[in-house]
Amino acid sequence: MRFYIFLTANILLFLSTTRSFAQDISLLGGDLTTEFPGRNALQLPAPNVPDGERKTLQLTGFGDFHRIFTKSKGLGLRFVHRSCGSCHVENGRGPVKFPALNELGSTMVVFASRGKLKSNGVPRAVPVDGLRAGQFQEFSTNTTRRAFNLRLTWRSLRGRYPDGKRYNLRQPTVTFRIPNFNARLVKHSLRMTPMVIGPGLIDMIPDSSILSLADPNDLNGDGISGKPNFVIDLRTGQKRLGKFGFKATQPTVEQQSAAAFFGDMGVTTSLFVRPGKTPEVSDEILHRLTVYQQLGGVPKARRQDEPIIQQGKSLFQAVGCNSCHHMEFLTGDDPSAPELSNQLIHPFSDFLLHDMGAGLADKHAVFEATGREWRTTPLWGLGHVTQDKIKRNFLHDGRARTIEEAILWHGGEASASRAAFMALTAEERAALLEFLSAL
Repeated sequence: MRFYIFLTANILLFLSTTRSFAQDISLLGGDLTTEFPGRNALQLPAPNVPDGERKTLQLTGFGDFHRIFTKSKGLGLRFVHRSCGSCHVENGRGPVKFPALNELGSTMVVFASRGKLKSNGVPRAVPVDGLRAGQFQEFSTNTTRRAFNLRLTWRSLRGRYPDGKRYNLRQPTVTFRIPNFNARLVKHSLRMTPMVIGPGLIDMIPDSSILSLADPNDLNGDGISGKPNFVIDLRTGQKRLGKFGFKATQPTVEQQSAAAFFGDMGVTTSLFVRPGKTPEVSDEILHRLTVYQQLGGVPKARRQDEPIIQQGKSLFQAVGCNSCHHMEFLTGDDPSAPELSNQLIHPFSDFLLHDMGAGLADKHAVFEATGREWRTTPLWGLGHVTQDKIKRNFLHDGRARTIEEAILWHGGEASASRAAFMALTAEERAALLEFLSAL
């Protein structure tokens, strides 16, 4: 009890002596911010795309993103789903469930590996058909039978706030079978579909801006040890800062898209193809798909002038959420991407890896990321999610049914911030959650 009194007292002191975020963050994506309603906010070009050719690329890329692949049109022998848009529903998140028996495709992905990482940091694939791409490819163009019988169940975990309010969390368990292979040797990690919001802007954040926030040895003693994940850039063969994926495993929008083509649909590109083979998706299509995502609009933050939102914004800073969910970046300058250049953006992420504790840990390490480490998930677009008619979930595996549950799962480096959040009054917690729901 003394610990929570101490935390509350320090939060009140912080609020009385420290300036909260003074600037208006309504334009989360800078000039790419859009007020299009509903699904159009993510799928239509940003309002600052004046170039007709670039806008045409973005609009034609829409068709590539939602194109259904078939066996005759390049769909791999094994796959997770048949189009980008089948998982990223309206460019947002997919439902957190494995498909019913009559469905041909899953919006959930289960990564798989075995043993130690290779010398270059890449996980070792499981030598079984349907697992060689580094994830469970449950479906096949040759049969309707499920390859691994993936199943998802939930375990309930209960707790209470210092003020006595109870809460209920849930933890996922994935079960599977692997014919002729010892399943206990497989390390696996369940992942939900992330939103496609502002990837072009993230791509344009200078590496130096992100690296300036890194403190892997916690030299400043604040308990936050963000570290970069350096991954392989397949275009150059060199190590480069990872920015995309729940563990920051991809360096560019293009490579993230090509990896999804290969792992999710079994479709090859020039980045993922065996030597001497012709890619099933041309660089032209991959480019259109990349531009489509880069130039998509970013939803506007809502209600930022309301007192409860202003209070929640101050509390967000007071409890230390902004230590990892970094509010502001300025994108670099690239003449080939004028819409994305020199934009003041508010993604609410530092794009670094953080130890999130045992509760969120898996055993699937990749490059610099251990099983306990996750990239800070950007928070822009949370308001878009909470307005959605389809029930969406949070965290890397969708275990959190609400933003509040996501906060309560934070551990490791985020333990102090979680404890500070729990020590707030019910009214203060509601204000902080209202702020997040308006982003």
